[in-house]
Amino acid sequence: MKKIHNQIHRLMVACLFSGISLFVTATEADVENRFQSLSLINLIATPERYDGKLVLVTGYVTVGRENMSICLTKVRNSSKDCLWLNVDSGPYETEDDRKRIDKKYKVLYKFNGKVATIEAFFDQSDTGHFGMWSGALRDFSRIYDFKNKYYVFDDKTVPK
Repeated sequence: MKKIHNQIHRLMVACLFSGISLFVTATEADVENRFQSLSLINLIATPERYDGKLVLVTGYVTVGRENMSICLTKVRNSSKDCLWLNVDSGPYETEDDRKRIDKKYKVLYKFNGKVATIEAFFDQSDTGHFGMWSGALRDFSRIYDFKNKYYVFDDKTVPK
């Protein structure tokens, strides 16, 4: 019975996230053609369809030392139900690099433990820390909160 309850809960959360993604897409009509808005479930189930593409997905964000992820539910059953968040791909050599990375983490920390919608490129081969995740979001463009307010990670990553 508990297993059925968990499956129903996951389905309801996925429907909620899909609705949020559609809302964000509808309110940003000028941006709509740049990315594919889809559910986290769809992205995890068919990663080959979206590899290397700019996507918009919604989920629970976790920001931690060995867990940078976006998941279907707040409490995850498996890291395979989540995507790794690759906030910055480097380089990591200079003081300017450190400042750039710190600025991105500062934005992301605002969403720790909360639901957010992330616009980023999907990389199915990047499976994160110890290869535990089902792929990664990288080169973030924007991250949206529930009020449809968004934060830009780096103006250079937002496609024209």
